[in-house]
Amino acid sequence: MQMMVKFASFLKSTGAAANIVILSFAAFLGAAHSASEKAGDGDVREVSSSPLSNLSATIVEQYPSVRALAVAQGNCVVFDYYRKDIGSETQSPVFSVTKSVLSILVGIAIDEGFLRLDETLSEVFPEEFDETVDPRARDITVRDLLTKTEGFDEGVWEFNPGPRVNVSAGPTRNQEAWRWMLNRPVKYPGGVHFRYDEIGSDLLSVVLSTAIKQSASDFAKQRLFGPLHIENYTWHSDAEGHLRGERGLHLTARDMAKIGILYLQHGRWGDVQVVSDAYLRDSTTKHNDGGPPLKAAYGYQWWITETGTDLAAFFAAGWKSQLIYVVPNRDLVFSIASDNSVPGGSRKFIDDVVLPAAMELSKSEKCVAPGAQ
Repeated sequence: MQMMVKFASFLKSTGAAANIVILSFAAFLGAAHSASEKAGDGDVREVSSSPLSNLSATIVEQYPSVRALAVAQGNCVVFDYYRKDIGSETQSPVFSVTKSVLSILVGIAIDEGFLRLDETLSEVFPEEFDETVDPRARDITVRDLLTKTEGFDEGVWEFNPGPRVNVSAGPTRNQEAWRWMLNRPVKYPGGVHFRYDEIGSDLLSVVLSTAIKQSASDFAKQRLFGPLHIENYTWHSDAEGHLRGERGLHLTARDMAKIGILYLQHGRWGDVQVVSDAYLRDSTTKHNDGGPPLKAAYGYQWWITETGTDLAAFFAAGWKSQLIYVVPNRDLVFSIASDNSVPGGSRKFIDDVVLPAAMELSKSEKCVAPGAQ
């Protein structure tokens, strides 16, 4: 800075023409200072020297359905984009990403001794099994629910509620309606046949609530969201207080990224071991080949894949292109909130558009939001 002042004084001594240079030089310094302020305030995500500097314009022009995008490197978010009609505090429905967050809660319950992976449904709530329930349902395990290999028949079975259930609300909205899930015929042995049935994660949530013997909403707040400093969220419950396991969660893009960062940090957030590294590794290991609606292997409610450049990755995916995408070997997490399906799919958007630029980021990129310190 002293050199700049001396240089300016020298120019001033040379006459009026140099004053033009001084003004231009001052304008340059002011613009640079302004750009620095914008890059650090968390509201403007564009830095001209960043490999991601042109990404916002690309999203606006080619991917208008994208509401928000966050890119995390290491332990914090280093870039985020928001469509002009929303902001960093706007919650978005994450749909089936809910399943992956539920998986973390199950892992915490296992770590704390409330559940076992090989624990059967008949052990969790033995009083619910009578002569009307397929006896093979008794042997379905927590692991089977996590891997969506419960084995229930693919047929559409009529919801036949008991006298205490309000029929008009439908099976997914009723008090005690989850018991209908147990009354379906079992076609396959547990752990054999993958089926993404849009029911099993709700049943898993009931298993969680029953095992922990406390409010699942409070459990989620105290054990997961609290340590991660996630406060701005909504997670809908049924009439009995069971969290909606299939698609009930709403999060901001930054908080979606925090879920991925937790995996990069091996289950730790700061000084707190939120969930064991052993469970996280197991949950993102291939347990079966998966199947529709996606072409990817399946872990414990997380999908397992590779990027377009053959890097190992895993992800949580929801309807209309909601996504948490983790690339451990590059220490990167991506989260997307979208109004409608992204052209080509959200994974292709990350692989083709965002990941190549993110891989050029320096290790000294500044955080735009607090992370796992």
